[in-house]
Amino acid sequence: MGINLSLAYEEFAKMNRNIKKNIFFIFSFSQLSFANERFIPIELWLGIPSTGSNELKFYDVNNKQHGGKLKVTGPIDWKNEVTGKTIKVYERKRGSKVQLFTITNNGQCLGRVWDSRKRKRGVVVAIDNGCKFPLGIWKEGETRDFFSAYNWPKKKSGGSSTSKRTGMKKTLTVKKLGDEKKCLTFRWQLTVIGGKRSGKVIDDNDYTYCPNKGFTKLVSRK
Repeated sequence: MGINLSLAYEEFAKMNRNIKKNIFFIFSFSQLSFANERFIPIELWLGIPSTGSNELKFYDVNNKQHGGKLKVTGPIDWKNEVTGKTIKVYERKRGSKVQLFTITNNGQCLGRVWDSRKRKRGVVVAIDNGCKFPLGIWKEGETRDFFSAYNWPKKKSGGSSTSKRTGMKKTLTVKKLGDEKKCLTFRWQLTVIGGKRSGKVIDDNDYTYCPNKGFTKLVSRK
């Protein structure tokens, strides 16, 4: 029985077209995955031009953000009263409120280490593993949880001093990844760990940061 060369050629051509389609699909998919991932630089939080480097460094800054409401300066040296260590931090002021930030969680975040606002337990002495801004490699739609400890001032009880530590979970979700020209938007949630309010979300905000501007927009759900 002879081989119909015409039919064989048509089948081969059909297979070749399908292979090309599959290759194109795989290439497009890989390109999409790559495009949906980026290195978020610390310069974006600082509101300064990006260096294009995928390294996290403490660049000098002295500017105003969020329509002039926030002033960001640094880096400066700050001593952690709990650990006794001195680290580099940035200072962010809004009116009388002062917050100190540093690189945390193995380069995944910029987080607070201190906050001047007075709570029921007083003014926090130090915050461990804070996370307030995503740094490094993130994907659009990605969610990560970070666990922080808040160290509060010692209280005297029966002649002895006791210190209190409370736990918090910070959840960050990247909503719009942005790029060198477009803004980054992420959701930040604060959840209580331990005690009567354990599991309760007490803060739920969307933050937007734009290249060369820093913090530009806040949408609060709480």
